[in-house]
Amino acid sequence: MEAGITYIGMDLGTFKTSVASSSGVRDAVQSAVGWPKDHVARTMLGRDIVFGKDLIEHRLALEIIRPFEKGVLKFSTTAEAGVAADSTATRRQAAKLLVEHAVSLTKPHPERPVYGVIGAPSRATLKNKGVILEACRDAFDAVMIVSEPFAIAFGMNRLCETLVVDIGAGTTDICPIYGTFPAEEEQITVPYGGDHVDEVFRRKLIEKYPEAQASLNMLREIKEKYGFVHNVNENAVVTLPVRGKPTQFDVTEPLKAACASIVKPIVHALRELIARFDPEFQPLMLQNIVLGGGGSQLKGLDRMIEEGMKEYGGAKVKKVPDPVYAGASGALKLAMGMPMDAWEKLQHKQVKLAEAADDYEEHNGHEPEPKVLAERVGGLNWRLMG
Repeated sequence: MEAGITYIGMDLGTFKTSVASSSGVRDAVQSAVGWPKDHVARTMLGRDIVFGKDLIEHRLALEIIRPFEKGVLKFSTTAEAGVAADSTATRRQAAKLLVEHAVSLTKPHPERPVYGVIGAPSRATLKNKGVILEACRDAFDAVMIVSEPFAIAFGMNRLCETLVVDIGAGTTDICPIYGTFPAEEEQITVPYGGDHVDEVFRRKLIEKYPEAQASLNMLREIKEKYGFVHNVNENAVVTLPVRGKPTQFDVTEPLKAACASIVKPIVHALRELIARFDPEFQPLMLQNIVLGGGGSQLKGLDRMIEEGMKEYGGAKVKKVPDPVYAGASGALKLAMGMPMDAWEKLQHKQVKLAEAADDYEEHNGHEPEPKVLAERVGGLNWRLMG
């Protein structure tokens, strides 16, 4: 670690973004940006852009964008995610504002350079990484992108024979850790996460109780409080309005079905990854599976995964102790431990990238694709960035 530099680790999540700084500050904020709907809302809020808890308190007065919803920008395309294609420009702007706000939460010294490591989905494409780099352009002097599971493993000192399963809102990322940066083809990103669970929960709830009224935000809070996938000796009884009247509902059955909907895809992906790994290390990997991300806290998920891997010789699954900051803390640890010459090389390449992007846009009237930029600057070392 070099004196006079602020290092930041960031877990740029689909639903929540967490940051940790070398100054000792760490914080978390919703991965969303709000704009007042009209001048009345602007007057009431007293600002043009809204972040954090105010997004919930004043959501009726805001146009809210979750830039990474369903993995958009970070992993999937708008078509794959089922969102409007013409929302891409707004999502990119929101991503940039979100990154800048998250960095500001750590209160970096205005005259010191800021170097950061950011977690991205395991199989993020070159284009996706380019979008994330563009979002970070004004907030960092140099930034490195690594897979989110790798950041978690690095922070826990699990750098040998470990399988990390990072269950976020938009995707679930599975990554083998064996002492070095994992190759892209060795990782798997499953397009299911917390958002998928919320949508299934809403559908199952409507099927069982068509008269019940509930927003996705309400369903998410129920999931976070009661969510489970294994048999438990308790019922999830909640109060929801029916035409404005508070009414109690037993949502145990639809909630369990929704939470369990991500188990099979995760187990299938684990089996696929294990099958293609060195057979000598397969038993070691299976005995060292780590669950990270917000989805890791579903009650009984570790046991369900262990049961799903029985025919492969059994498995041992452990949850991270701090799912909110595990990725950000690991990214910070990696940032602080990286040699200064590596940061200088990275910074030089990213300066060339920014200059090439500005030049291309000036002459062509639109942003270039990351692949075009890589060719123009002689091939950026994208491998270094995860």
